[in-house]
Amino acid sequence: MIRLTLIVGLLCVAPIASAQGPKPIERPWARLLSRMDVKDFGAETVRIGDLDGDGGPDLLLVQSHYGSRKITCLTAVTIFGKVLWQTGAPSAENGRIYSDLPVQLYDWDNDGANEVLYVRQAKYAEPAYDGRSVRERAARYEGQATMLILDATTGRQKGSFSLPAPADDCFLFADLTGRGRREDLVVKDRYWNMWGLAHDGRVLWHWSGSPGHFPAVADVDGDGRDEVFVGFALLDHDGKVLFSKDPKGAHQDACTLVRPADGRWRLLFGNGGIHCLAVDGSELWHHPLGEAQHVVAGHFQKDSPLQFVVVDRTPVASHRRDANAWAILYLYDLGGKELWRRQQEKGAWAIAPLAVDWFGAGSPQAILVYGQGPGRPAELIGGHGETFARLPMEYTPDRTAEDRKADFYALVADVWGDSREEVILFGSRGACLYANPRPSANPTQYNETLYPGM
Repeated sequence: MIRLTLIVGLLCVAPIASAQGPKPIERPWARLLSRMDVKDFGAETVRIGDLDGDGGPDLLLVQSHYGSRKITCLTAVTIFGKVLWQTGAPSAENGRIYSDLPVQLYDWDNDGANEVLYVRQAKYAEPAYDGRSVRERAARYEGQATMLILDATTGRQKGSFSLPAPADDCFLFADLTGRGRREDLVVKDRYWNMWGLAHDGRVLWHWSGSPGHFPAVADVDGDGRDEVFVGFALLDHDGKVLFSKDPKGAHQDACTLVRPADGRWRLLFGNGGIHCLAVDGSELWHHPLGEAQHVVAGHFQKDSPLQFVVVDRTPVASHRRDANAWAILYLYDLGGKELWRRQQEKGAWAIAPLAVDWFGAGSPQAILVYGQGPGRPAELIGGHGETFARLPMEYTPDRTAEDRKADFYALVADVWGDSREEVILFGSRGACLYANPRPSANPTQYNETLYPGM
């Protein structure tokens, strides 16, 4: 039986009467909705989507062998922790990761129901693997990698097709063939190669260079097919290189494509600083930083429609994981002007940000910052750098003190159906979900009548 804790109370301060009338009720900015017992299938990789066919979002927890990145177990659960199905062998030791994993949820066959897609590795034939160290590529492979397609409601395999042998790092969906829907694939190895694949698995093109951690796709030239941006290069839908810059041995740690109200695409990426490019590759602005690990676009301030959150890990370049290391959080506007910076506490060097629609009703987004260090909560930060809520990872009571120091990651999605996004925290030893308990600021209705028809 799966144990879960559902928190339904709302912490608030009772109104106090005064000569001026009752004081408004004060409510916290975050409420714990669920705390899940992940038993031995906890994971630092989670995907969100409908896994039981009821139309509401569920969670897919993905375990892998740490060094080889081989996916070992998939567990589908509801947002309250009820197990829907599981495939593979769960192990508490396989919840940790150091990289992205090649698994996604998507309606791959466009039948109105989701599939789970994940990559089974080819055999790394040479050199022989010691079973422990980090393994990112082989000098020789045997066979091909395989894309497996599972029915999302049962976990049973529906189909498969071959991939180039090294293409087992991560993948994303794109429209490379003009199907009108993202039904093709961009796949890659860890740092050296990338391929475009048609829906049936045919290799459309291959590119070698510096793809970085995860590409970005968008139709930036308006031809009905996606281009692929990897920071130092932009590729057309057919693999033609539209521009390329010498990475000088580096790779992009984050990239994004945005098209603001002026209609001009901006291509942003981070590594040796934060770079903003035009579609022809010309640099619009650049700020040198030590290591721009994350670049997140969002609407965080009322007076302009678009800003960029950037994480710089400069202080930790020479002493990673030092208890005294820390990162810096920046906010830039569309033109590259620094709006503010915020140095993190000592030990908070591995922070990561997400844009979260916490307030709803067209209000500016909040910034979720997690990865603060062992045992430290995630934070919700406003557009001017102020913290307004702290979200600790909540574990089930049986978890040990050591378990509670485990790393955790975060995702945001409207899983509660209140037209605002919730925060899901998850790691190898636990998972929990937070929501905004304050009433949504919906517009006031007026000109009401008993005689509708106006």
